[in-house]
Amino acid sequence: MLFEDVRIAVQPCAAAPKDESPVLCFQPGQVLLVEKESVPCLPVYRQVKPLLPEGTVLIALLTADGQAVFTPDPLGDEVIPQGNGLSYGPMRLFREMDCRSGAVLTAAHHLWQWMRRNRFCGGCGGRMEHDGAERALRCPACGQVNYPMIAPAIIVALTCGDAILLAKSANSPWKHYGLVAGYVEVGETLEQAVRREVMEEVGLPVHHLRYVGSQPWGVSGSLMCAFQGETDGSLPLKIQRSELADAKWVSRCQLSAPASTFSVAQELIERFRQGKL
Repeated sequence: MLFEDVRIAVQPCAAAPKDESPVLCFQPGQVLLVEKESVPCLPVYRQVKPLLPEGTVLIALLTADGQAVFTPDPLGDEVIPQGNGLSYGPMRLFREMDCRSGAVLTAAHHLWQWMRRNRFCGGCGGRMEHDGAERALRCPACGQVNYPMIAPAIIVALTCGDAILLAKSANSPWKHYGLVAGYVEVGETLEQAVRREVMEEVGLPVHHLRYVGSQPWGVSGSLMCAFQGETDGSLPLKIQRSELADAKWVSRCQLSAPASTFSVAQELIERFRQGKL
């Protein structure tokens, strides 16, 4: 859902950058962007090229709808400065972009972060290299192969009649109300993870659980699996303060239309507001 109209492929390709090819330069938690009419946008090769140190190697990180998206090789050591109308901004700015740009940026960040964290072999400590045949990193010394890691996570629209449970994270920089969510633990099914997270965070049982859809969430390297479940609203909320700053029931008529439905949480809430969930 949400990104399903954007066709992203991550297998290696031998494309060379063209003037209008997107080029994404990352630093931890930040990305180099250009602003157009007060909206952050993805820069292209002709804008980034003057900033690239001599000898910088660009790799095609992924393709989006057949268009190659490039980045300075994450296995290298180049630091790309800002300038030429481009500046580094926090990754959260993807929320202000159009859906296609946001999908491209978050998927590219997922791959970049995985590569940066796996530059050296976990088996022998050797320097990793790109595998030419598939999106993987290979150690030429011991042969270990690392593939991109995807962390499965669940998110649930928990409802009771005409009300939905909204929660605010105690640890995330995103301080708006959203939905109960969490990572799937080893040995769990998605459904078990939903019931465990809801019980841990708000102390409620979940009934009539159904799968709604999914969304790749490259900011955290996860795949968000969305569900709707019902519960008994008369039961008291037992908020897990280490995870949630607050949780509350909100009736359908109290909800306002969101500025965007970029995230799966916002879309689920909006579907409920419109009576489609």
